[in-house]
Amino acid sequence: MKLVLWGAFVVLAALWTGGAALTAQLVQWSAQSLASGAGAGIAGAATTMAMPPWLAPWIDPAAWAAMQQSLGALLEGMAAWLPDVGNVVGWLAPLVWVAWGLGFAGLLVLALLAHWAIGRLRPGATARPAV
Repeated sequence: MKLVLWGAFVVLAALWTGGAALTAQLVQWSAQSLASGAGAGIAGAATTMAMPPWLAPWIDPAAWAAMQQSLGALLEGMAAWLPDVGNVVGWLAPLVWVAWGLGFAGLLVLALLAHWAIGRLRPGATARPAV
């Protein structure tokens, strides 16, 4: 039983660590692209995007065009301060690892408590009915 417990702990810890590493890399990549000004090209891409055919029955093409123009104007307005946002987002990668550490410590505490509880069980002992 303890072997199953620690096996599950190892699998969950590996998944937790992999998720944190992936999240930290994505945060770092997005911070670098925002800080370099590469996010400014999003406005041009948003205004040229065609409406998906499956969406045509529910949205009027004129409404789609108006939404594209509004989104393009919003993104062009944001282009001036996207590099500053990229610098601020760079602080999120260390916070991801702090959250990973807290989650890993919690997972370890749960595994240790379960290990202790399993050790307290006596093999072959049956529970007495409550009176």
